[in-house]
Amino acid sequence: MADPLRPAGPQIPGSLMGEIQSEVAVEATPLLRFVLENSRVIVSVVVVLVLAIVGVGGWQWYQSRVEREAHLELGRILVSTQGEARIAALESFLPKTSGALKTGVELEIATSSLALENLPRAAQAYASIAAADPKGPMGLMAALNQADILQRMGKDAEALAVFDALEKSAPEMLRPAVLEGQATAAEQAGKLDRALAAYEAIAAAVGESGEAGYVQAKIAELKARIAKS
Repeated sequence: MADPLRPAGPQIPGSLMGEIQSEVAVEATPLLRFVLENSRVIVSVVVVLVLAIVGVGGWQWYQSRVEREAHLELGRILVSTQGEARIAALESFLPKTSGALKTGVELEIATSSLALENLPRAAQAYASIAAADPKGPMGLMAALNQADILQRMGKDAEALAVFDALEKSAPEMLRPAVLEGQATAAEQAGKLDRALAAYEAIAAAVGESGEAGYVQAKIAELKARIAKS
């Protein structure tokens, strides 16, 4: 039966402790005295640290193996399937993925869905990519594609909401595409004031370029329609 007063954990043999004490006077070496008095605790801590290091290394090896197997499985799906069968296989595979691999799988689902004119599924995949990386290049382009598909589906109000969210986070280089999307989606959704504001912002951005004539014509058209409403 274990002695309840005896500290648990690894024990340093008494003979070794005696040898250490015989070599150096404890009173003359405070550090050694501390080590001797707390030897069991120190050994326990060292053992825990070693186990932690081994555990981290093992986990990293396991993760690396899982990632390799996931990439191989994705390769098999892409080589051996097409059409609806590919989409179904990718959707079954998706829960096993994370990070960049997950984004790649969702992008392939979107592409395959578009090829089959499955617009709702493509829009859903692009929305998932955009939500995972709302300010990154991949997320921004996915949001633009999502909004475009929503417009093709006649869901202009939903598309406008996506463009509005993009306006707050998109870099300057994407601003023209976002404004154009806002203008067309708002007009198709019957929100003429919003469409007019977007076209006026486009006019300020394009200046006297070749698009200026078309943009000014749209502004005049919308003003006339608003005046009649």
